[in-house]
Amino acid sequence: MKEEFVFLKEELQKRTGIALDSVLGCKRLDSWLKLRGVYISYSTLSRLFSLATINTSPRERTLDELASVLGFSNFKDFSQLHSAKESETIVPFDLQFSFERALADRKLFKASSLYIEMIENSFTANIFAKDLASVLFNSSTPNKKALSHLANSEIGRESFFLTFIDEDDLTGNYRKALNEYFLPNASISEKQFVQLYSLRKDTLRLEQGKAKGISTSELESFQNVHLKSRALEMNLLKLKGTRLAQHQEAVIKIADKAYQIFCESKNRSEELAVIGRFARGVLYSGVSNYLIEHKKLITAMQSLLNQPVEDFEFKIPIYAVLNQLNKSTDLIIPQSSTWPNAYYSSSVFLLNNEQRKRHEMFFQSKLGIHKSFLYAYE
Repeated sequence: MKEEFVFLKEELQKRTGIALDSVLGCKRLDSWLKLRGVYISYSTLSRLFSLATINTSPRERTLDELASVLGFSNFKDFSQLHSAKESETIVPFDLQFSFERALADRKLFKASSLYIEMIENSFTANIFAKDLASVLFNSSTPNKKALSHLANSEIGRESFFLTFIDEDDLTGNYRKALNEYFLPNASISEKQFVQLYSLRKDTLRLEQGKAKGISTSELESFQNVHLKSRALEMNLLKLKGTRLAQHQEAVIKIADKAYQIFCESKNRSEELAVIGRFARGVLYSGVSNYLIEHKKLITAMQSLLNQPVEDFEFKIPIYAVLNQLNKSTDLIIPQSSTWPNAYYSSSVFLLNNEQRKRHEMFFQSKLGIHKSFLYAYE
């Protein structure tokens, strides 16, 4: 086994507590990875760690995914850090351990400082952002010092506030933190994000007919794909209060724009965000029937569900729209821990009418989804 694979095996054993000296150990690691949204079969792991009869070279993506659960951006970064002298190789894991210890001890200012240091050392933000967010935003008394520290750091703003976007926001603490700590020093695009995030939340709380749309000129002023996709979703929510006769033309126009932005997107993550937010707006507005002839958009949706990117916040509404159009496809839904920022607000699209009624009070009081939107999706 290559020396760098030996290092990888050792670090995975430290991180997971699973002994990787047998096929059974690889099966356990397979299960551990799935809980975190990483899908690598035990047979692939067995070949990588020379436990199978036939050993083949692993794919680069497989190595990158394994490095990501250790907090690295990719396998190349992992290899470079572990090829340095021994005293230097201890630093990344020690940082991670110190961060996790600070969270466990509820030393949140220290945890926020260590988080920033981890990102500076090439750790993958989204893995640890959700750990930090789960403590900071679910507390009855949010830690002002920690939130202010993160908001005053360029790394904290980009790799925390804009990486873990709490769409569920059950306590309202994420939105409060945006307004109190993030907004005062925000750039133009950051202010636009806060505006659109808040507008969507407010719109979903209101009765149909009170939604505010985004003009064409406003839409073009937004500086990135994510902002434009949020604006398109708002324009779909606005349709809830208009006459049915006006729906079809408006939906097709928004669908054409969504497809245009999809084609301009730079990567799968952006593509998913564009089509996923569009699908979410379609479901909340109850206008999916107008998409049946939009072949290009339907093909784009189908292609995105088959991609390995595990962003279920967006995959679930896409899946739900395709089912409404009788273009059903399989989607394996993992545990909520793999997408905790939008688990409840996306899961609503997996429930039937009776199930939504059973949980109506939760959706209205905790998620702020007015029943006129809640029951638009049938």
